[in-house]
Amino acid sequence: MKVSVILVHYNTPDLLLDCLNSLYAFSHDISFEVIVVDNASQKRPKPDMLLSFHGLMWIQNEDNKGFGTANNQGVEKATGNYVFLLNTDTRLTSNLVKALYDKAGSIDDLGILAPRLLNQDMSVQFYGSIFGRLQYVGENDRKVSFISGAAMFIKREVYQAVCGFDPAYFFYNEDLDLCATLKRKGYKLIYSPSLTLIHLGGGSTKPSKALKKQALKSSWYYLKKHFFR
Repeated sequence: MKVSVILVHYNTPDLLLDCLNSLYAFSHDISFEVIVVDNASQKRPKPDMLLSFHGLMWIQNEDNKGFGTANNQGVEKATGNYVFLLNTDTRLTSNLVKALYDKAGSIDDLGILAPRLLNQDMSVQFYGSIFGRLQYVGENDRKVSFISGAAMFIKREVYQAVCGFDPAYFFYNEDLDLCATLKRKGYKLIYSPSLTLIHLGGGSTKPSKALKKQALKSSWYYLKKHFFR
């Protein structure tokens, strides 16, 4: 198996099904499997809606284990040489899985390879501070300081070598933490603007006081871990 696609699901069955439909419609000429980890959702797709998706494994958690831990669970079951950590609020419009696989094999010391994220209107989606966004401007592949957790393509053995996402993060900043860990160990974070993916952005989460509190908690943990060691 060449690629294992990992999707973490929580209460957004329509988004998940749209993501799966685009993934299976556009992925060809490459062997892949899909692993969905459900974090104790009350809303899930009916089982018969998943029957048409070949090679799909469903992992059902009895409680919400958080985004990073759920991804780690998926990777534990993965058999692909690479894992593609993908948000459920994304849509493929091209044979992205094969394109990422083909490109990843040509990059030495690769940590994470990421496509350009697009908004629903096909405009470029940037992340980070105003100055940080400058590294994503342009059309050539380049090393960057951060890759969004919405779409991370990484060799499975590399992910496992750094123990994946830190389970101390329940939600928020686990992607920032993984990027920092990989860079510290000498791996490259590569952003490839020629490869694109639609990301609805926040489609799988609803703003709330609890999430804001979680974001602050995660940010404080990140600072302690990487700057006050």
